[in-house]
Amino acid sequence: MKWLPALFVAATIADSACSYCGPEQHAITTSANTLTLGGDIATRQIQYVTYRLTEPPASHDVFQFLFNTLEGSTNGEGVAFTLKGTDAVTQEVVWLVLALPVSLRQGDEYSVGATFDVDVGSPAMTGFWGAHDLAQSNKADVAFVVSTYTFPPPVFTPNFTAVSTTGTIRVVNRTSGHVELQLNLSFTDAAGSVRTVTGDAQANAEKFAALCS
Repeated sequence: MKWLPALFVAATIADSACSYCGPEQHAITTSANTLTLGGDIATRQIQYVTYRLTEPPASHDVFQFLFNTLEGSTNGEGVAFTLKGTDAVTQEVVWLVLALPVSLRQGDEYSVGATFDVDVGSPAMTGFWGAHDLAQSNKADVAFVVSTYTFPPPVFTPNFTAVSTTGTIRVVNRTSGHVELQLNLSFTDAAGSVRTVTGDAQANAEKFAALCS
């Protein structure tokens, strides 16, 4: 039975190695329980609203700014993050980018100060995440695009791009690493068509142990 202590030590070393096989890993998720799309179209749900951002593909500066803001940092002026879902009727892809003051205090309500453009076909996704210079420091900037998606090759073709926005974004719950928002927004495109988005949204900073190989 002299092999038992050796086996115990070997198992202990293996367990320890698995516990310390890499630095803590981070991710950011955005999601919604209920988002409703309306306006000039019949009201329908925006489905499958979930997005998970990691570094890479996000750059270190972009990822860390958003992660630190969700954790409670108030450095900078504005912070942007993205909600992506699917129109339950047309199966078009719905993109909503929210750029908000970094304070993100529970109970704060932001009206929209500006509408900005994003390129939904860009691999770099510039403007979708991270630091954002707000048009007005106490208001939100937003981007909203509805597009079709074809594959292969992967191509997003915008069918609705907001050029102006009205409405509000309210912070209804705020804890370290988490923010929950209530949205009541109305978008108009260059042709005068209108889309509305109402409901909840949230962003979370996740921490987890590195997986062992």
